[in-house]
Amino acid sequence: MAEKADVVIVGGGVNGASIAYHLARRAYGKIIVLEKNDLATGSTAKSAGIVRQHYTNPLIIQMAIQSRQFFETFQDEVGGHPGFVQNGFLLFVADREVDALKMNVASQRALGLPVDILQPEDVADYFPGLNMDGVALASYEPSSGYADPHGVAVAFAEQARSMGVDFHIGRQATGIQIKNGKVCGIETNQGNIETPVVVNAAGPWGAHLAKSIGIDLPLQVKRLQELFVKPAEAYSKYNPTVIDLAQLIYMKPDAGGLAMIGGGIAEDHRAIDPDGYDEQVHFDTVLDITERVADRIPALADAEYVRGVAGVITVTPDFHPILGEAPEVKGFIHAMSCNGHGFKLSPAVGRLISELIIDGQTSLDITSLQPDRFKNGHMLFSQYAAFPILA
Repeated sequence: MAEKADVVIVGGGVNGASIAYHLARRAYGKIIVLEKNDLATGSTAKSAGIVRQHYTNPLIIQMAIQSRQFFETFQDEVGGHPGFVQNGFLLFVADREVDALKMNVASQRALGLPVDILQPEDVADYFPGLNMDGVALASYEPSSGYADPHGVAVAFAEQARSMGVDFHIGRQATGIQIKNGKVCGIETNQGNIETPVVVNAAGPWGAHLAKSIGIDLPLQVKRLQELFVKPAEAYSKYNPTVIDLAQLIYMKPDAGGLAMIGGGIAEDHRAIDPDGYDEQVHFDTVLDITERVADRIPALADAEYVRGVAGVITVTPDFHPILGEAPEVKGFIHAMSCNGHGFKLSPAVGRLISELIIDGQTSLDITSLQPDRFKNGHMLFSQYAAFPILA
């Protein structure tokens, strides 16, 4: 007898687990999650875990606000070990990005988010000891923070499993079955499953899954390098997260009194295979990033390099997610919350995709995130020319 499910989710990262949790919370039939490796071992495993709400697009701002609110009560609602710390978020910009910062902050405030615009000399009230050379303006979000991506994904999955979701670890999706323009099943390396709905939450593998049914998603997999340093004095877990567009670096506290710092996407322009890429941080990257961060935070000038990690993120041409049902095939739903924003938006993505499946509509209008925007000339944009992935 053929195996059957009401929904099959491809991908056991934080977004796949969140979607499974939100569907199960509303008791929506039989749900199967396929994960070819293990839970939270793709992009989720190497996410920085930053939870910020500063975006260009009002829709994404709303998703970020709702997700941050969810993280605040995550342990009570979902359980597990999310590790959410509300440490605040500082954004620094140079002269060329001042207008963009002001416009984005205005959008945040219009949506009810408390956020301050700071002159460089005011930043010391929130993070003393910084060298503010080159910074023209800053913003501060007191409600933002960071969390543990692996802990969040596993907690979503464990709670979903307790509500009846089946997680098939080591089972790989190999194709989609279609009849009369509708999904009717999914092929795997361990047999087929009859289902009317397949959710593509496969992250850097998502373009390949879509391609199997003739859908071209304009996605690029990019390699991102981050490193961890140990200052002479323990780095407080309440030091604000910083994204510095003047120095093109970002940093946040990490466990054990460490600081995590990153310097953006590796610009090697080569195709990256998510199943086999260089996971080591290059020595020249360590030198470059540590020099830039020491210029901004002199206290880190003599910090000890502990380790580095290189992960992958999946990038769209306009640095915004792809969410919604594929116009080409009914029942094939994209949940590609990519561009490095997948973790921080995952609670909202899970809720919105579950609403789309169950109700046929969503509480936030996500039509602007449909994949056909790229060919229809309706691409979105970022205000930040120097660092558009900030979106």
